[in-house]
Amino acid sequence: MLRIAEPNTKSLSRYLEETSEHVAILLGVEREALEQLVGNPDREVGPKLEALLHRRAEAQEVRRAERAAQIAGSAAEHLARTAVWREGRAHLDPSILFGAILADVGHKFIAFHGGRAFEVRMLRHTLWSAGDALSRHDDLVVWVDAEGLHFRWKNGRGGLNFLSQHVSARDIAYGLHVYLTPPVQRPSVHRAQRPPRRPVSLGDEVVNMTLFA
Repeated sequence: MLRIAEPNTKSLSRYLEETSEHVAILLGVEREALEQLVGNPDREVGPKLEALLHRRAEAQEVRRAERAAQIAGSAAEHLARTAVWREGRAHLDPSILFGAILADVGHKFIAFHGGRAFEVRMLRHTLWSAGDALSRHDDLVVWVDAEGLHFRWKNGRGGLNFLSQHVSARDIAYGLHVYLTPPVQRPSVHRAQRPPRRPVSLGDEVVNMTLFA
């Protein structure tokens, strides 16, 4: 739209006069704000329209970032809910790990918290690259534990292991955290056996008074 502007002309003004309602919707502004520009030369209208275009682009980027953060956050919660624990390992759904959880480019890393057992950090671009290479395996198995993030396919004949990665101090605030709650280990309760009571003499007979719980 700004390309039709020429020095000392009012082509932009005439354009707004004819299409102010449509342009107002596109820019996300009130129609009256554009009608105030009608009648002004292009050298004045052009910069103001350009500023409105930049403002619209910035607003769209903010909305996109908010939406991406919401998608990634929901995916992190879904990944945690669907994790299956076996022998200290949290088995993860690859379709979530390589999918929506990586939607927000603002996240520099993904941190997997296994209660007090472990915390494994993976850089987002590492997971993105791994997903690009491994997601084609239909039998892909993924788990995270105290030793890192692990991938197996072809019944274990193929495998890849990642140690927890270093995150720089400047990026530590830009992480997505997945809280994997390990199952509660209930301590087995053993009832202490009571010591047998001493036999009580009842005349010529001896009766053992041991109680069985």
